[in-house]
Amino acid sequence: MGGAALLCGLTALMAMMPPVAAEPWKTCWFNDQPMACRDRHQGDGSLTIEWRDGLAMTYTLVREGATRSTLRDSLGGLWQREVLVQGNAVFTHAQNGNRIVVPLRADAGLACPAAVRAQIDGLYRWQLARQEHPGPIAMGSQRDRFTPELFSLLERAVALTPADGRFVDFDPFSGTQASTVGATLQGCRPDQAGRLMARVAVRAGLRGRAAEPAQQLGYVLRPTPKAGWRIADIVYLREPSFRLSRYLKELMEQRL
Repeated sequence: MGGAALLCGLTALMAMMPPVAAEPWKTCWFNDQPMACRDRHQGDGSLTIEWRDGLAMTYTLVREGATRSTLRDSLGGLWQREVLVQGNAVFTHAQNGNRIVVPLRADAGLACPAAVRAQIDGLYRWQLARQEHPGPIAMGSQRDRFTPELFSLLERAVALTPADGRFVDFDPFSGTQASTVGATLQGCRPDQAGRLMARVAVRAGLRGRAAEPAQQLGYVLRPTPKAGWRIADIVYLREPSFRLSRYLKELMEQRL
């Protein structure tokens, strides 16, 4: 068969083949920020992570382990990859601590355990109800939603007033100085410590006025053997981001 005939034959064969489906986009996370990505794995253990904004990086296997492996990216950086029980993968840069979470399935980044959803929903039902009665925040009824460490900090900090020379100058559960209008649990992602980061969009605003753009809060939840999921921290995901636990510790340590 001549070259032209062979080329025509191959072209006809390729035209008859069904198109190769692209990998589905997943809800991945880069340093606690959700971003769409998809991963492609090669037979030699390497993989490429493509981000929806057009960036892509290839990771070559350096050392393979049962659940933990070492990979090198295209720029020479080393990453530790841990595959969690559910099959989700957590990549941590060995030097700068950057972290990428890639779920096993396209919808895995959107699913939150029912117990986590119950904690967040219950907290915001209380939040909306307590706003009907202005005054000091009474945290006692919410004790079982938090780890003992965070609850102790919260309870002591919200009891402070301007007369104490220091006080919490924003609402911890909206991240603003306005009232909470509503909250939506958008998804969860795991980390290498077995915790979950639940992303919550909180709508807040002054009464009688249109709500402000939703604030993005990350709730860090820790599993406990007997008490289920407890809120261990809140991360305010605006720029610059900060953590509630650190803010409260610094506030309580201030010397007047």
